[in-house]
Amino acid sequence: MGIYDRDYVNSSRGMGSGGGGGGQHLFARAPGWTVTTWIIVINLTIHFLAITVMPRLYDLGNLNVEQAFVRLEVWRLITFQFLHDPRNIMHVLFNMFGMWIFGPMVERYLGGKKYLAFYLVCGLAGGVLFTILTLVGVLPNGIHSTLIGASAGVFGVIVACAYVSPNTRIQLLFPPIPMKMRTFAYGYVGIALVSLLMGTDNAGGEAAHVGGAIAGFFFIRHSHLLTDFFDVFGDSRPGKGKKVSKKSAYRNYKNTPGPSQDDIDKILQKVSQHGLASLSEKEKKVLADASKNDR
Repeated sequence: MGIYDRDYVNSSRGMGSGGGGGGQHLFARAPGWTVTTWIIVINLTIHFLAITVMPRLYDLGNLNVEQAFVRLEVWRLITFQFLHDPRNIMHVLFNMFGMWIFGPMVERYLGGKKYLAFYLVCGLAGGVLFTILTLVGVLPNGIHSTLIGASAGVFGVIVACAYVSPNTRIQLLFPPIPMKMRTFAYGYVGIALVSLLMGTDNAGGEAAHVGGAIAGFFFIRHSHLLTDFFDVFGDSRPGKGKKVSKKSAYRNYKNTPGPSQDDIDKILQKVSQHGLASLSEKEKKVLADASKNDR
């Protein structure tokens, strides 16, 4: 049995190409409570509380341009992402369905911590674009307009899937036709952009969608920039605050007979915890060579 046939590795198999059978693994569900699971549960819980016993959450958490930037209530750039239309249950259900379908693929690619940062940054970017377009007069209702919903983060995740596995084929619900992930993602963003330019009733929401998509496009290609997102009390970059050895944590495979099983297991554990994108080129080569030898 090859390295990539192991249960805790094959969920990352095929990432980057998305062709053939790799799509099965890309959409596979990881056991336990993942970051995606927590995001869905938190959104549904907050929605339930907001429409029942805590309706004031909408006043405290929506993204209102006047309150967020004139009164400096900047936390609204995060909190609006966890609130949804109380009059339309489909608003939260569709967003969470999108997270359930597409989130695990990006989470396995980035690893849990970077994935959470990625999701929040995409939502934040959607809020920023909404704010900018409101201030320059593109969106109606001026600085009193408000924004709620996780759609910006979801759009970022969908665009990330187009990079992680562009050729994976997915089946639409309406109409029921198959298409490549890349076609679906960019077509979805194109519809949002056209709706924004046409000034539809949901122009503010479409602005957030486009902002989230732009951030998703950028950060999935530069995921190293997400490393310090949660470093509130420190800096994890080399040379900042502590000395970091330049030597690799892994031995020089060129001058040794080959990697030991312990070395391979360490790399596999790194994939499980932080995603395939966290591996160096040398580590990826070690896995590939080990898999060939096993087979």
